[in-house]
Amino acid sequence: WGENCVEFKRMRGYVTKPLSDEEARFPLAYNIIAHQDIDQIERLLRAIYHPQNQYCIHMDAKSLDYVIQAVRAITGCFENVFVATKLEHVVYTGFSRLQADINCMRDHLMFSSDWKYLINTAAMAFPLKTNAELVQILKIYNGSNDIEGMHRRVLSRRFRSEWIVVNDHLEKSGLNNTDPPHGIKIIRGSAYGVFSRPFVHYVIVNQKAVDLLEWSKKTYSPDEHYWFTLHHTLYNPHLHPPGGYDGDPDTKPWLAVYANWGGTKCYGFKRNSMCVFGVGDLPNLTRRRELFCNKFMFKFEPTALECMEAWIRQKTHCPQPV
Repeated sequence: WGENCVEFKRMRGYVTKPLSDEEARFPLAYNIIAHQDIDQIERLLRAIYHPQNQYCIHMDAKSLDYVIQAVRAITGCFENVFVATKLEHVVYTGFSRLQADINCMRDHLMFSSDWKYLINTAAMAFPLKTNAELVQILKIYNGSNDIEGMHRRVLSRRFRSEWIVVNDHLEKSGLNNTDPPHGIKIIRGSAYGVFSRPFVHYVIVNQKAVDLLEWSKKTYSPDEHYWFTLHHTLYNPHLHPPGGYDGDPDTKPWLAVYANWGGTKCYGFKRNSMCVFGVGDLPNLTRRRELFCNKFMFKFEPTALECMEAWIRQKTHCPQPV
């Protein structure tokens, strides 16, 4: 791929060297969870790509062969971008979605010891902050994670009953699930967050975290309770996660990702109750304080994503104070 890769990076406008000493000394890791639309996957990678960082792309194992092959061809052009070593057959709201993130986390820990924070994101998401802005913000975080938490709306039906996969979707088995291990109380939140490296290591090796992961296999949408339960120690003071939060999870600010679930007008269209952003949403998005936003569909209104790309590129090469 040698000459083709050089041309690909040049034509697509990839950043090929660290843009500052501060960024070079503070590498980040990313999980990108994807299943289709090669063009949009590549656009997200290009928007967040910097050579000092590390990127794991998890492709749904049931994705079309040519999609996986195309993504492998793209990652073959970069030493710091790779497809997850183990691909999951992802079932919507099933355990496999959480396992996809865990697989990438294992790979990140195995492949590099330098990165400071890991951000997990969907292929339909897009950054609201440049790499330089992220570094400045995460240095202020100083080892703390940025993980949502909701205890008042925990939706216990998701884990009191046992859920199993039937014909590629989740159904109740008719049995009750066991109680969470180690007396753990469940906290709910978004599937996406910002995780310190010590927290990622804790998730992979700590026995209580491993046991909670195993218990989660028969729950509904465990990617929306696993991180948060480990992180929020007001209700689980015996877990001791690195970068955890001991305050009230329901009042903690959360800046990892912005999604419009109906709080403001959606100028695109609703999909599974979430706004798919259109051009009319851009003025609001550029004023948001969050690090990422979710979600775009390039085939719906390509101008929306193209404008976001231009805006991030302008901020990257003509930085302003955060």
